Amino acid sequence: MTLRSARWLMLLVPASLYIFSWLHRVAPAVVATDLMRAFSITAAALGNLAAIYPYVFAAMALVAGSLADTLGPRWTIALGGAAMGGGAVVFGLAPSFDVAFAGRLCVGLGASVMLIAWLALASAWFRPDEFATISGWTQTVGNVGALAAASPLALLVEAVGWRPTFVMIGGATLVLAVVAAAFIRDRPEALGLPPVNSERVGAASPALRDVLRGVPAVVANRRSWPPILAAGGVYTTLITFLGLWGVPYLTQVYGLARVDAATIVSVLAVGMGIGSPVAGWLSDRWLRRRRLPMLLFAALYAACWAPLVLPGELRVPVALLAPFFLLMGFASSGLVLVWSCVREVNNPALVGVAVGFCNLPIFLGFALLQWLTGVILDAKWTGLMAGGARLYPPAAFQAVFSVCLALAVGAVLAAAFVTETRGRNVWQAARD
Repeated sequence: MTLRSARWLMLLVPASLYIFSWLHRVAPAVVATDLMRAFSITAAALGNLAAIYPYVFAAMALVAGSLADTLGPRWTIALGGAAMGGGAVVFGLAPSFDVAFAGRLCVGLGASVMLIAWLALASAWFRPDEFATISGWTQTVGNVGALAAASPLALLVEAVGWRPTFVMIGGATLVLAVVAAAFIRDRPEALGLPPVNSERVGAASPALRDVLRGVPAVVANRRSWPPILAAGGVYTTLITFLGLWGVPYLTQVYGLARVDAATIVSVLAVGMGIGSPVAGWLSDRWLRRRRLPMLLFAALYAACWAPLVLPGELRVPVALLAPFFLLMGFASSGLVLVWSCVREVNNPALVGVAVGFCNLPIFLGFALLQWLTGVILDAKWTGLMAGGARLYPPAAFQAVFSVCLALAVGAVLAAAFVTETRGRNVWQAARD
């Protein structure tokens, strides 16, 4: 097997598991009404159920990075897949809200390591000037999961019910976890191939004490924060819409059927899937910059939130919703540069910790925003219900989207302070 073919094949299994990670991330939007009916819960409770996923991501950020650096991507991915699959089965069979919550917790634990371990694997199999492009492709792959969690998931739920659907998803995830343990190798050298990334040549994995000693340096590095805050402002708002309130918004405000609403919302994922490798390529190959493309994409994304807070007569027409969300998803893709920006201002031996640290504030903000949006909707609820689920007026959604607009504008301001690395690791230069 040649190095060229091996390195792409090596990413195939984690790519498949990452698809399921994204599917779980946004699935609550499609089954929101089913869950509220099955467990007799409010929007705030549903927001908390959805938010357990990002809470776990935040709590596991540095842990997952440390596992990727010490245990290695292979076993980190395999064990994460097992937890994710088992949790999905528990969620599908849950007799009560508490059990469903526990299943969602297990899913979050498993999913929290996927991207971090995948990028750690990519850092050993690909050159530094390919990393932003690979980071972009991870989000394209992930958005396949988001697309699967739209119309296909809605149709499957309509056909067999939400419980069997999640049991089947869990079983498929468990199979992929076994495949990951059998086939992934952490470095080209493990297959007798030459090393690719000179930054990663040396001991196969740093000692745990060295990783733990490096964590405070990553966290305290002031250059780590601007790209994380910029990406956080984009990601938290995007997934709150895509993964929780987008489908209810279109069904309750525009009167669309659930499958139609899920299809339109999924266009966000299409836009991000198209834009992510474009953003990575622009940064790696054409502009050879990090700050400028991140700033431009963030500004376009913030502008897309403005029409969503306008009153009814100025609302985006139904006929324009799909192209509008396509543009919005494309604009959000600048967030993929966060991993390159943070990685290139920190110790290259701690790529897992550096990438993992990105998740901590981003997913903590994501969880808090999902809870906050649920609280806002419940506060503006007028008492209307249908089929055991609450219906919210347009003004309630406008209030939620106003918060999202403010966060998106904050992302633009943060992007202006990103350290320009020109695609090179500048950690050592900053120390000298």
